[in-house]
Amino acid sequence: MINIKTKKMTEMVISASLALILHYVAIIQLPQGGNISLVMAPILFIALKNGVVDGCVCGLIVGIFSLLFGGFFLSPLQVLCDYFLAFSAIGLGGLCSHQFINSVKNNGKVKIYLIISSLISGLGCLIFHTIAGVAFYDAYAPKGINIFWYALTYNSIYVIPDTIVAAICIYVLTGRAKNILLK
Repeated sequence: MINIKTKKMTEMVISASLALILHYVAIIQLPQGGNISLVMAPILFIALKNGVVDGCVCGLIVGIFSLLFGGFFLSPLQVLCDYFLAFSAIGLGGLCSHQFINSVKNNGKVKIYLIISSLISGLGCLIFHTIAGVAFYDAYAPKGINIFWYALTYNSIYVIPDTIVAAICIYVLTGRAKNILLK
């Protein structure tokens, strides 16, 4: 029988690999970085299935490889915010993993826990991308526009759709293949 730790690690690496591939299959590419893609879905899936630690580690793996495979490096702090912390923050959706899994098992309030988890993930990701935007991308803001509002708006353009698409993907999975979540 496969060791539980080995199984979780394998699921995490497969999900991170899928997330990385989906990150580069962009639905929409924004001109100053960022894109609308399905990158959040596999990370959030692992977070909901295995918990916050596994979700954050999965996100960190995706962030590291996103940087290595064509990321944008301005400074160590920008890399920390834009790649390591923003992608890791997607795993914070795992804070509701026990409630989500129990609701899947018992045909409970799956939508509510999925929405809460998705909001936590999206908000965490948005916060770190916005911090990086305020600190390092102020040159892109139009004259007279507050840099915080510019960074928040710009990053919201792709983080909000990513979050919505991830939630929809996971909702469809829970309806059609909930045994994947429960194993």
